[in-house]
Amino acid sequence: MRIWYLWEGDINGEVPGTYEIKRLQEAGRARGHEVEILSPNQFKILIGGCADQNVFIDSKGSERPDVIMSRMGAASTYLSISIIRHMWRHNVVVINNAGAIEKAIDKLFTMQVLAEKGISTPKTMFAKCPIDAEVVAKQIGYPVIVKTLKGTQGGGVFLCETQDSLRDLSEILVHQGADNSPVLFQEFVATSRGRDIRAFCVGGKVLACMERKSTDGSFKSNITRGGVGEPVLITPEITKIAIDTCEALGLEVAGIDLLFTDDGYKVCEANSAPDFKGLETFCKVDVPSAIYDYIESKYAKEKQQKGNVVQAFFDRLIKGRHAA
Repeated sequence: MRIWYLWEGDINGEVPGTYEIKRLQEAGRARGHEVEILSPNQFKILIGGCADQNVFIDSKGSERPDVIMSRMGAASTYLSISIIRHMWRHNVVVINNAGAIEKAIDKLFTMQVLAEKGISTPKTMFAKCPIDAEVVAKQIGYPVIVKTLKGTQGGGVFLCETQDSLRDLSEILVHQGADNSPVLFQEFVATSRGRDIRAFCVGGKVLACMERKSTDGSFKSNITRGGVGEPVLITPEITKIAIDTCEALGLEVAGIDLLFTDDGYKVCEANSAPDFKGLETFCKVDVPSAIYDYIESKYAKEKQQKGNVVQAFFDRLIKGRHAA
């Protein structure tokens, strides 16, 4: 199969996601697939032209791939999402469709969808800078988590212990040009301070779970920020909340982050292009193999379905001629 991954960065560099894209490229080629890593900026797409050739890479016409998957995550742009949508409309197998990515990268959208589905999440308020600390105190309480609408690996996430610290943060954000910018205020789940669970899901199943722990006293537990991980038993409770979240958002491959509560878990956020270096290190799982198993299965299934549709068309055509 010809498989394209959307990703932006130097594959030989050290930017976040480099480990994962290299693993996917190497594993795919080892399985006999033609794997390409492409930046959205290399694309031009043509609407209303030749149906067979409407994708251009570096200004050269290109056949569409069999499968495409975005590894852009929270860095997704209008262009990258448009490419995914275009490919889907031209019968390319897409892993995590455009709508699913849009829901996952927008933290407010994520919370709205999950709340609508009755999935447990922290109490969340949406507002803008400058921040009204008294309203936050009344509706959420302190400490409070403050999040920008887009972010990954713990970026754009702050903990304010008091009204004064929230006011100070508000002044900093306004000073940096974020006045009138939207932010989320989220209930601080004290039982999960400095730790959470990453459930890695592929094709409607939980592949592995890892508890992530801060090592420096921070309330953030991200491995990329110095946290450590250890395997966690995949329980029916974790499976249900993680898979329910994937289904609600339409995600096929995802990292679902869960907060510990006194009586279970709450969904912190969902990631459409989750890192998995830490998961492979601490849980000893082969993530690319699981992803390719799913890709190959989905491609074969969709190819069979298309074949059945074509066969049914010709059967009806022949039957109609005989009747005539």
